[in-house]
Amino acid sequence: MFGSLAEKLFGQSQYARYAFTVSLCQAIIATVLESFVFVTHTRAVNRIFEIEKEVSDDHGTHKDFADIYAQAKSMSIYHILFIVSQFFQLGLCYDALYHQNTIQLVALSIFIFAGFSFSAIQVYQSTSLISTNGTPHAIQAILIRPGYLPKDAVPFEVAIIVVMFISSISFVYLSYKLYQEFGWSIYKKIGADMEMRALVVILEALSDLYLHIVLSVLTSIGMLIVGFLGVKSEKKVYMYLFMVGICAAEGYIIAKIVNVTENPNNKYRGTKNFVTFFLCVCLVLGVITFIISFLCLRNFDKGLKFHLSRSTSLTSKTNGPNLDENDVEYSLETVNRTTQRWSID
Repeated sequence: MFGSLAEKLFGQSQYARYAFTVSLCQAIIATVLESFVFVTHTRAVNRIFEIEKEVSDDHGTHKDFADIYAQAKSMSIYHILFIVSQFFQLGLCYDALYHQNTIQLVALSIFIFAGFSFSAIQVYQSTSLISTNGTPHAIQAILIRPGYLPKDAVPFEVAIIVVMFISSISFVYLSYKLYQEFGWSIYKKIGADMEMRALVVILEALSDLYLHIVLSVLTSIGMLIVGFLGVKSEKKVYMYLFMVGICAAEGYIIAKIVNVTENPNNKYRGTKNFVTFFLCVCLVLGVITFIISFLCLRNFDKGLKFHLSRSTSLTSKTNGPNLDENDVEYSLETVNRTTQRWSID
């Protein structure tokens, strides 16, 4: 079982093995380091909470501590999200290698670079929680003790930055190599028709971005279903609904960005950088998804659906007991359109 799975996952590609190894090592090392960050941060939050109770008789001081405690506690969720993202990128890498999806490898590289950016923001957020958020000096003097501040996690956070940087650079190189290798899988499916290969790449890109949209907005679960049905059946009405949903989601994200940036003293003060970063990533992904959706819509009824279904049927025939040589012959002329072929004069 595991032998056949490994053969399907890696094939004969050494770069696929390297890519999965890098992804696995990144997930393990980054998770361990971020766990240390989370423990250190939790200890600091608990310390702030204890001091808050000690100064409960002083209304002004108690209010300052309560504000700092709320901000510090809200940062904990981002440490957990970063840990979850490591397993997500590992699953994304597995899926990209298993299906030999070149566009998904590009998306994975971008995702890892986003994680690298997050790790850099994390250091700034930890060091600035106490010193640059308007905290009175008297309060800072009470809090600034070794082992009791979020900034005590900085050594672990710097190590995470190094790990994410190395992983990001490695994946750029490995994705380029795998992009060249996986191009042959498309060739085997639809032949040497360059236009058809371009359509397949666009289709794969939209399929990968569905998952990111689901993670960005909860309501996009319905959008995922509508978009999938639209691409699978080439129904334009579904794609129109999907694109309208993207526009609505983009409007919501823009409204949230405005709310965060125009209200510096609200509940986002302690996590403003994290929230702004995630919202901007969601905004960019939404724009890219809309563009690719439009390209998919424009490419409907050009023969891609026929070739994908034909490839599936030929694969089943090839694996069957009786194989007719004519059954595996690709015939692009069966599609009623003008085709482009490679030719040798």
